[in-house]
Amino acid sequence: MSELKAEPTVEQTSEEQGSNGPGSRMTPVQPKERIAVADILRGFALLGVLMMNMQHFLGDYAQYGNLTGTLNRATWLGIRFFAQAKFYSMFSFLFGWGMAIQMLRAEKRQARFVWHYARRLLVLFLIGLAHAILIWQGDILNTYAVLGFTLLLVRKRSDRFLLVLAVICILIPVLISFPGPGEDFRNWYNTWGQELRKVVRVGYATIPGEGTYIENITHRIAAFKSDWTGFIYWGPHIIGMFIIGLYVGRRRLFENIPEHLPLFRKVMWGGLIIGVPLNILWVGVSANLIHLPPEWNQLAVRGARTVGASALCLAYVSIVILITRQKLWLNRLSALAPLGRTALSNYLLQSTTFTLIFWGYGLGGYGGRWATPFWGLVFTLVFYSIQISLSRWWMSRYLFGPMEWVWRTLTYGKLQPMVPEWRQQAKEAIGRWSSGG
Repeated sequence: MSELKAEPTVEQTSEEQGSNGPGSRMTPVQPKERIAVADILRGFALLGVLMMNMQHFLGDYAQYGNLTGTLNRATWLGIRFFAQAKFYSMFSFLFGWGMAIQMLRAEKRQARFVWHYARRLLVLFLIGLAHAILIWQGDILNTYAVLGFTLLLVRKRSDRFLLVLAVICILIPVLISFPGPGEDFRNWYNTWGQELRKVVRVGYATIPGEGTYIENITHRIAAFKSDWTGFIYWGPHIIGMFIIGLYVGRRRLFENIPEHLPLFRKVMWGGLIIGVPLNILWVGVSANLIHLPPEWNQLAVRGARTVGASALCLAYVSIVILITRQKLWLNRLSALAPLGRTALSNYLLQSTTFTLIFWGYGLGGYGGRWATPFWGLVFTLVFYSIQISLSRWWMSRYLFGPMEWVWRTLTYGKLQPMVPEWRQQAKEAIGRWSSGG
């Protein structure tokens, strides 16, 4: 564990499993093949995702100027500086990293990768679609599933090509945020999608709190159709983080951390130097605490946020890797690994729980006294702590989270084992003993 690897690496276990050869089938990654640092990062990212999504679960309190009280305003500023856009960026990074690990494992076994990967994305899209329509329109899973296909186009390109392309993708929202030609493009693009976006905005603040479940489903379907019209503003950024993750995965940086500690230190300091001032700028402008000429507001809000979020995200990743080199921090943060191994289930649990508690078709309270940044943070920390304990309990008994099991079963087209082999054998032995066999 000192190298943040969960026992053998992918390369080692691929040879142990056998069935190698051209055209052999992909098989699920086993628990002993998992790389602990990735699970810790996924668990950590879930905290930031819940922190940001909470404002939509409780009632939209996104406008700083509408807040009252120093505590609420300080919480609003802190969440946006430390969390907004950083953690979906981290999940995007880990998504690309995961794709690289699957690809390397398939190459080692000479297994069919493209079909397996495409089927995996299709199943993820269906899960995300159900989540977006039946539970919450803020789903990110279908976005990852659709954009994940872009990785197939670049998976065999050189490292240099990947890094250059990643930078270009991240800079696209920045370039279109400049005044002049950027403003002309935005006006044209916004006009093109105006009618669809108008459908989404009508009643957004009241439907979750007052609408019936069917009314909310109707609204979510409209949102699902329309949200993609803003693709140019957020899509390239996600793809850019995918590609950085793909690069890291292909170079096996997480599997050989001691050899790359100088690189992680450089990324940490570079991310902080770039990310901190840019995030101060965009948060300050968003809160109207920093005043710029109107024509530069878009660049400060969207451009600075995009680059600043990417930089701080990579700094967070590097910080986690570096501090877990110390045994004390490794022991502390290892508690997040079961949460990361069940990230899909926990993500769906977050939205299911809080929409049922606060929305009109649930217990109500949307937009009420609890809909403040401070209480949102309190609810986040309490529920996140519960998820850590619940995930630890679950993973001590089962191989996968419930939705991870569904995803794997549908991807591989056969029922996956849910309990460890030793537990199943013990259960069968007890059954034979109790029946006198």
